Order: sequence, then structure tokens, then C-alpha cells
Amino acid sequence: MTKSLLQQVMVKQIKAESHIDTKSLVEAIEKGYLVGRDKKFVQKKTFAPSTIAYGFGECARYWYLAFDGNEFDDLTTPFSAANMGNGTLSHGRIQDAILNSGIAKVFTDEKTGKPTTEFKISNQDPPIFGYGDGILVINDEEVVLEIKTCGEEAFQYYKRMNKAKKGHLIQILLYMKILKKKDGVLLYENKNNHELLAIPVSVNDYYRQWIDNTFNWLREVRKAWENRTLPNKNYRANSKICKACPVQKACADAGPGVIKIAPLEGLSEAV
Repeated sequence: MTKSLLQQVMVKQIKAESHIDTKSLVEAIEKGYLVGRDKKFVQKKTFAPSTIAYGFGECARYWYLAFDGNEFDDLTTPFSAANMGNGTLSHGRIQDAILNSGIAKVFTDEKTGKPTTEFKISNQDPPIFGYGDGILVINDEEVVLEIKTCGEEAFQYYKRMNKAKKGHLIQILLYMKILKKKDGVLLYENKNNHELLAIPVSVNDYYRQWIDNTFNWLREVRKAWENRTLPNKNYRANSKICKACPVQKACADAGPGVIKIAPLEGLSEAV
């Protein structure tokens, strides 16, 4: 079909005005996400529940080097940086809604002095420190709250299976152990439409045994560092665990270890 004169003129005008290098524009914005994320020296003082729950957090050698203090490579991509930023904003919005609903224990933000649901969680032996998203008061019982955001596909899977992601489950179980609470809730938000899904978590014999074993493993790892006994490598350098590790260069330079500590035992998917 022959285009009308008006259509031809419109096409020419659009093409003539498309002089912006959109690829370079996107790349510039993506670089902006990574500003301030350069390699830096980090020395960990405590175990972090969010790290224990994922990948290199199960490696004793990582924690030894982290407690020593080393250069940490920031392996964050523009996509993951944007994703984390979105998660932080979502957390704040959801926490405000929970605060307004009156179903949460109220804490005071140390920086702003304003009411918040977020609070510090710490343990002495083994040394653990983190931040909890909230404590809900349900039927006069205090319930540990952990908030997570996810995409449509993951959300629908958790909803269909009524099952949380293993790493998220590990994190809330650690909090429940420290706080001596028998019940928790993992609250998921669908990033696509803000739908919420609450998955209850209750302590059972298996969870209790796994957490006790995990605490013993953390104590063993901490003792190895205090005794200056570097753990052996448990993975090949090209393994998925090592590729995601921020101290992989320091690990390679540290040489062979002098003690064998197996990786942290994983949480069973069957429960």
C-alpha cells in the first residue's frame, strides 16, 4: 500500500530527529548505579545472617579472610544495584504500612528519632549482627518478620508451593534463634503489582537441630581465626561459590590452609 504524503513526511521527521545515541545513554546511566562501589578494604567484626544464607557465606576460608580484613571486590552489576535499590525502597514502604497498621512492635530509628519497625539483632557467641525488619504482635505473641521482594515468576512459585526461598528461610531462622522466638513470617512482595504473600515459619525439630549445628560451625570458624589456623580451600577457583566471592584474590594469595573445615551444611529442601 502506498503511504500518504503526510505519513511519508512524519516518518522522515521522526528519523531526522533520532540523533541521540541511546546505547551510550543507557550505558552512562548504568555506570551511575555503580558509583561508590569500587574495591575497598573491609574487616568484618561479626557474622552477617544475610551472608551466611548465601554462597560464599558457607565457606570458612571466606570468613577467616573477612575477619582478618582484606580488599573486597564489589561484583555488583548495574542490574543488581538497581534491584537492591528497589528492594530498599520497597522495604521502607512496606514497613511504613506495617507501622501504620498497628500490628508491629515499635522501635526508634537511632538516626532520625522516628518510629520504625526495624531493629538490631546481635549475638555474642558466636558473634552475629544484623537488622530485623520487624516484630509482629499476633494473638499476643511476638513473631519475627522478614521482608523480601521478588519478580512475578518467583512470587507465583512461592505462592503455589507455599514455600520460601531457602536462603530467606535460613536468615529468618537465625534471627528466631537469637531472639528465642518460635514463630516467624516471611513477607514477599511481587515487584510487578505489589501483591503480598505471607509464609509462616515455625520451629520444628529439624530446624532446631540445623540451627544448633550452624551455631557450632560458626564457633568453629571463629575459633580457627582466633587461633590463626587458615582453613583449606573447599572449592575450585572456577566454582560458582568462588566466582561470586568478594575476597577471591586474597584467597588465592593466602596460600594453602592448615585446617580442614567443611562447608556449612545446607538446609534441606524437603522440610
